Amino acid sequence: MGRRRTKILRGIDASPGICVGVVHLVDRRKFRVPKNHVADHEIEQEVARFREAVEISITQLDAIREKMASRKGQEPRAIIEAHLLMMRDEMLVDGTEKRIAKQSINAEWALKDTVAEIRKVFDNLEDDYFKERRSDVEFVAQRIMRNLMGRDTELSRPSHENAVIVAHDLSPVDTAGLSRRKVAGFVTEIGGKTSHTAIIARSLELPAIVGAEGILNHAGTGDRIIIDGYRGEVILHPSDKAIQQAQMRSEVLRHRVAELVSEKSLPAKTIDGKKVMLSANMEMVEEVPTALHYGAEGVGLFRTEFLFLNRRPPSEGYQRRCYQKILRLMKGRPVTIRTLDIGGDKRLPFLRSEPEANPALGLRAIRLTLRMRPLFLAQLRALLRASVDGQLKILFPMISCLHELREAKDVLEAAKEQLRAKGQAFDPNVKVGMMIEVPSAAFMSDAFAKKVDFFSIGTNDLIQYTLAVDRQNEQVAYLFNPLHVAILRLLNRVVQNAHNNKIPVSMCGEMAGNPLYLHILLGLGLDEVSMNPLALPYARHLIRGSRHKEAKNLLHQVAQMTDSEDIHATVHQWMAKRFPEFFTGDGHADILGGL
Repeated sequence: MGRRRTKILRGIDASPGICVGVVHLVDRRKFRVPKNHVADHEIEQEVARFREAVEISITQLDAIREKMASRKGQEPRAIIEAHLLMMRDEMLVDGTEKRIAKQSINAEWALKDTVAEIRKVFDNLEDDYFKERRSDVEFVAQRIMRNLMGRDTELSRPSHENAVIVAHDLSPVDTAGLSRRKVAGFVTEIGGKTSHTAIIARSLELPAIVGAEGILNHAGTGDRIIIDGYRGEVILHPSDKAIQQAQMRSEVLRHRVAELVSEKSLPAKTIDGKKVMLSANMEMVEEVPTALHYGAEGVGLFRTEFLFLNRRPPSEGYQRRCYQKILRLMKGRPVTIRTLDIGGDKRLPFLRSEPEANPALGLRAIRLTLRMRPLFLAQLRALLRASVDGQLKILFPMISCLHELREAKDVLEAAKEQLRAKGQAFDPNVKVGMMIEVPSAAFMSDAFAKKVDFFSIGTNDLIQYTLAVDRQNEQVAYLFNPLHVAILRLLNRVVQNAHNNKIPVSMCGEMAGNPLYLHILLGLGLDEVSMNPLALPYARHLIRGSRHKEAKNLLHQVAQMTDSEDIHATVHQWMAKRFPEFFTGDGHADILGGL
């Protein structure tokens, strides 16, 4: 039989790296869920069968978690622990048991309908982060379902070396259990860059591509395959020449990335002396080792939403231990923790609020937590109690007026008084800052700068609100432009007002982690940029190869322009001329792929 024709598919570059291997196909979608009505006297037995499947699932996850204890990186273990918590979730477990009893149906049918109801809640969310958390619930439910039906719960092990797992989807638990000795990488048909599966792939330094639609229609076990986690490209049935080229590119890029990472102890300082602090964005304590490995000087944004994803909000003690752990692991480096940023399009199980016609402009973030005082006070007390263990900075989200800021600070003072009354220690001088993510905050930044210790610019929302563009809407996403002259003028205003009042200003939105915008950010004079840990080595190298004076000249040049496309082209040409290793005439060079 002759060699099969080469097939190229594209997906999302979830984890950088290139691997050449052999397909190991995994397709666990093909099973029918039995649907049967049960007699009244069988209901108790059916509930017991469901509970047994849950307990078996918990035992399995416990065993996997212990195996992970000796592995490099802590992210996989933390995500497995999150799945264990979901196994006890009221919406999933109690919801299924109630369905069995009320509808007189078998456990499989009840579980399937319960998950469908949960999926509807998450499907109404616009935020990528929360959408991806839906998949975690589904993975947990799939494990219970397989145990109910007596199906295998673990991946079949590849029989050959350099296996590339090809699947419709992989759970974080599946990914964490992959053997680096046998598995070279993986490709899935669905998934996103912010999923826990992608996070684990990056922590294990495993090349991965997600969202490669149709891959299962073309790949078969034993097929030769190349996956390129820099380009988001899958090559099935590659030629010998293509394999040789991929192996050469892999070696060159791997060596260059290692060189960049080796510079992590060097200061992020321009040639003419401008120092910029490089920090990491994260959502789990267990991401700290990875962030430090890539040279994080601090945590610029720790999202606390992950702690609130269960049926009930976390206790004050649980929160304190989480915050305490991250502060201790960072060993005196500054850690900025944002208070709960939910509501609007991010509705969680314990929130009982009416649907809103326009959730992006509704009851969310600080507006919501100010309404939910006990919840807000508990989080602030937990943060304050943890503040004795490191350099904590508290960040309030989505402040839009002075009244909101004043009220939030009043609640913080109330939390301090409550701790004093109980004799519980905290740092009375903890730094307090606010997000600049709505136009009103940017325009009033001169007044706000007199009331807080620092600013943190959230460009995702700031751009969306300023340009009236929903970046999740494919019909208008092309208008979402960080280099729009209105955005540049707003950013410049914020930085100048902060510095005039002698407070530092950082940026934690996606704009901060895109190397293309780095000279613009240098020109603005930001004191700190916070990003995905993988992007830190690139940012450090680019800053060290730049001149602050030139960056200010670039900012001045584009600030006089009015056409956004011209601004983008000018910035791109500027970066391509100075950093040809990272930018080509057409876009980013391969080395920036997968960030």
